[in-house]
Amino acid sequence: MTTAPVFLVDPLPTGDRFVLDGPEGRHAATVRRLRPGEELLLCDGRGSVAECVVSSLAGRDALELELGRRWTEPAPSPRIVVVQALVKGGGSGRVQR
Repeated sequence: MTTAPVFLVDPLPTGDRFVLDGPEGRHAATVRRLRPGEELLLCDGRGSVAECVVSSLAGRDALELELGRRWTEPAPSPRIVVVQALVKGGGSGRVQR
């Protein structure tokens, strides 16, 4: 069983239908090639999630969705922060003396 693809929207829609357009809609319609009947998840990046089913294509770069069950995911514990530090220097890879 595969996990439904996840798309980020802000804010999470409150109604029963929603048109996913813009960059997320373009990715869903043209890159992922989602079609009517396929499932996906919408999330707002703050823990709110909605299960959706594609009801129709709404143009070349958009999908019309039927929203179903909604829930809120709890914040992860412990919280993990990833940091990258770039070394300043000449870039030759040699240690200078």
